[in-house]
Amino acid sequence: MKRLAAAAMALMMGMASMSVSAASAKAVFDFGDNAFFRVPMQQGESVYLALDTQYNKETAQQVLDETGREADRFYSFDMGDTQFYRTGELFLEGEETQSVYALLEDGTLEELDAEYIQGYVIGKDGKRMNGFVLRTKTLGNYIIVE
Repeated sequence: MKRLAAAAMALMMGMASMSVSAASAKAVFDFGDNAFFRVPMQQGESVYLALDTQYNKETAQQVLDETGREADRFYSFDMGDTQFYRTGELFLEGEETQSVYALLEDGTLEELDAEYIQGYVIGKDGKRMNGFVLRTKTLGNYIIVE
């Protein structure tokens, strides 16, 4: 099972020569360089985050049955008992011809209105990536569909 984890006080991002105030600091959680979550956090604030990207055969079949499309990637976030108090940006790597679905708690699929961005800059190396950006306070279960 492929499982990636990050804990906050992640990386407080700011301009190299400027001081970062607690009110404007953004934590960037990097999940294996294909999923990122950037969210404003206060200094000393912490959260638990884990991501499971393992292929899920049952969910893939559900996606095919309900949409007629194939599942390409799975992102299943676990936040434990914690939550974010501010809205952040979740970036999921993908292609423009793909879509993003959420697997809701009741087991239903919902296609999300995710913004597709080419050349999105994020991560410690400033690499430009293509994918979907969702604005959210809660991380759940997402499927990139072809």
